[in-house]
Amino acid sequence: MKAAALSPIALALVLPLSAQEGRVVRPQTPKPGGSRSIERFVDRPVDRAPDLDRRRIDPRAGIEGRTPRTREVEPRTSPAPDRVRNPIVFHPGTRIVVPPAWDRCTTQPDHAYWGRRDIFAEIQWMSRSGSIPVTPVAGGVESLVDSAQFPAGWRAYGVAIPAGGKVTVELAHSNLGWFRLMAVRKDGTPGPGMLNAMVAVQPVAFTLTNPTSEAGAVYVIVDDPGWMSSKANPYTLTFKRSWDPATTDLSSVQMAVGIWGASPSVSAEFRGPSLTGPAVYPH
Repeated sequence: MKAAALSPIALALVLPLSAQEGRVVRPQTPKPGGSRSIERFVDRPVDRAPDLDRRRIDPRAGIEGRTPRTREVEPRTSPAPDRVRNPIVFHPGTRIVVPPAWDRCTTQPDHAYWGRRDIFAEIQWMSRSGSIPVTPVAGGVESLVDSAQFPAGWRAYGVAIPAGGKVTVELAHSNLGWFRLMAVRKDGTPGPGMLNAMVAVQPVAFTLTNPTSEAGAVYVIVDDPGWMSSKANPYTLTFKRSWDPATTDLSSVQMAVGIWGASPSVSAEFRGPSLTGPAVYPH
């Protein structure tokens, strides 16, 4: 075959002859475990420019930058810039994931830091392997003192809210500017009104409302990237409810639903009219 008759694609596939054996060097099949694109096409493959193949799409960017041809973008699987690469570990005998480590934040967080510390993406990534640990908070608990999980730097609490009810959650600590509160639903995504305390302000607090006709659970996350909380210097969470827990039955609300698995914090102390003390599982 003459070289002039080869197409550009065929020319690219021709490999040089071995100087010692005079044979064509066969291309090697890539070994498993190589890098994979975060994009998965749901229809037939389409032609794209080479630079678009290498492009990473940030799920927080919405639809900006997408091509006219629709594609399904999977949640980010690579760690954020401050995440430590380590394998998934489970609590003994369960499928509840131990939250992986993050690098400690050594300067007081600003808007840029909070923006790249994507706890929402972290939760979705963890949920692919198992359940996310959550500490249920009973209706009789008015406040609790606890510390964030080490070295992840955050902890989640489940709170039941009756239909039409409101609960105000406030965090107190001596280094308040290092904390933020977040809230998500059972699928790990924020709902209406759940982003009000995403960036730390003083006070760090928000009010959550259940606008539905059924009682349900909301998951409050305390984020402490600087590891300011500890057993010697815990934070305090206060819950102010619009209903009377003594006369409102919320026993039907389950915390271990969706991506969440009940795993009470052993360092928490719950305080209320009929419940107090360390490591008390609230019922």
